[in-house]
Amino acid sequence: MSVQSDIGGKAPAARLGMGEKLSYGAGEVASNLAWNMATGFLLIYYTDVALIPAAALGLLMLVTRTLDAIFDPLAGIAVDRTSSRLGKARPYLLYAPILFAILFVATFSVPDWSATGKLVWAYVTFTLLGLVYSFLYVPFSAMLPMLTRDEDEKIQLGSFRAMATSIASIFTYGLAMGLVGYFGAGDRHWGFTLTAAFFGVITVLLYWLTFANCRERYVQPASQAQPVFRSLKSIMTNPVWRVAFGLKLLTFARIGVQVSCLAFFVKDVLGNPGLISVMLPLMSVMILSGGAIARTWVRTFGLERGNIIAAVIQSVLILALPFVEQNTTLFIAIFVISAIPSGVGAASQFRLGADAVEWHEANFGHREEGLIASALSFGLKVGMAIGTALTGFALGYAGYSPHAPSESANDALRFLIYGGPVIANALLIFGWWRFSLIVRGRPADPALAS
Repeated sequence: MSVQSDIGGKAPAARLGMGEKLSYGAGEVASNLAWNMATGFLLIYYTDVALIPAAALGLLMLVTRTLDAIFDPLAGIAVDRTSSRLGKARPYLLYAPILFAILFVATFSVPDWSATGKLVWAYVTFTLLGLVYSFLYVPFSAMLPMLTRDEDEKIQLGSFRAMATSIASIFTYGLAMGLVGYFGAGDRHWGFTLTAAFFGVITVLLYWLTFANCRERYVQPASQAQPVFRSLKSIMTNPVWRVAFGLKLLTFARIGVQVSCLAFFVKDVLGNPGLISVMLPLMSVMILSGGAIARTWVRTFGLERGNIIAAVIQSVLILALPFVEQNTTLFIAIFVISAIPSGVGAASQFRLGADAVEWHEANFGHREEGLIASALSFGLKVGMAIGTALTGFALGYAGYSPHAPSESANDALRFLIYGGPVIANALLIFGWWRFSLIVRGRPADPALAS
């Protein structure tokens, strides 16, 4: 039985105006703007500017991001039990952004203390930043199934989110290092701090735009929230959630590896550190393009088969990269084009999150928007923790030094940038195939099921 047939017939589906869709997309920009700076540049800030030993950073990233993921269910439980005149999710978008912006600046302001003191500062600030981020991103994600029940509207909102993610990435990756140089005027410590403040302020304003213009229409009253352990148990039996969780974890493990090591890769392997301000924004433009075509792609090929085709195309392109490493122009072209399928996958996964809520209501009689969104965000953050930590561990094991690049460190970077995405995509293909069998009750394609 399909998800759509399970959830149909409940109530007339809301048709959203373009202003509300764009405002919801603005929340995704807010969710990624500052966070992309942390994902793309925090590791290199710690090693090359704050001068924290690389060997200590793999564990730091794993611990802080895993704690960050653990915070998500707490945020989800809070959303499901919130009852206010402002709604269930919207109040968090009004108050939490300010604290997030303050902590974001503190994260990029490591004081000139001893190595131990710097490490403690990094652990405390980044952990607290993750805690507050959970109380922003989980409520924001929980809003999507509250806005509409319409399947086409949900995939369009997913496309808006995927494109908004790319817009935030283009903005952050394209401007961050230039702003560090401009604000710092030669002082990279100060440059990173002021750049963090710049992105923090924009993040606050965009979350407030989402708060002002989006409306919660399909909401489970807080009084109907189930006991926590019963809710967790029921979510674990939700097949849509299980598949969505696995896909989210694999996708963001791939992204965590790719983004966190790219700055090191272009600096040491390609020998041109300035390329980071070219490759990351172009990659984001391609993800934006993928998000823009996601609706048509899914209509043409189907949800499962379309994502399998996209992952295969991406893997083939990535496997071609080692052969053109000496041709910078061709390398960049293939690298950024390989990002287009990521936009299709992102839009599809956002829709799966909303489908999981509808499946839950159809089968259990309650929606659990907050807890389901937080459980998916948990997978996202654990994936990012694994991916980023792998970069830190690999660089530490290979003896990375910011002042003396080595061939062993470069080989580790090559394995991460080429092998990591291909391995993750192989597992994603299996996940989408299993989704076609378990949730849809049919194979995506007879040839794939044989």
